[in-house]
Amino acid sequence: MILAWPLLVAAAAVLAWRHRGVAGGRGGQWFSAWLLAGFLMSFSLVTGFSIGLLILPLAAAALIWVATRSPHLVEASGFVLGIAATALLIVGINA
Repeated sequence: MILAWPLLVAAAAVLAWRHRGVAGGRGGQWFSAWLLAGFLMSFSLVTGFSIGLLILPLAAAALIWVATRSPHLVEASGFVLGIAATALLIVGINA
């Protein structure tokens, strides 16, 4: 689980780099798609071997799909915000 996460993120980065000339894939909808992919990936990492194993295939599919459809850096910054959303969710639950 811990090894699969960085491999998936690296694979998505390579795919995004190869598809960087793709027209389209810009705007708020794609930012939200990246945000969802980041949330799912980080949530699957945090939940680990409980439900994380069930979420990881969906998160990987979302990440690879969005990396090939919207390989632009501005929209991809939503991935980082998705990770932050997971952290805020955990803080909110534990507060």
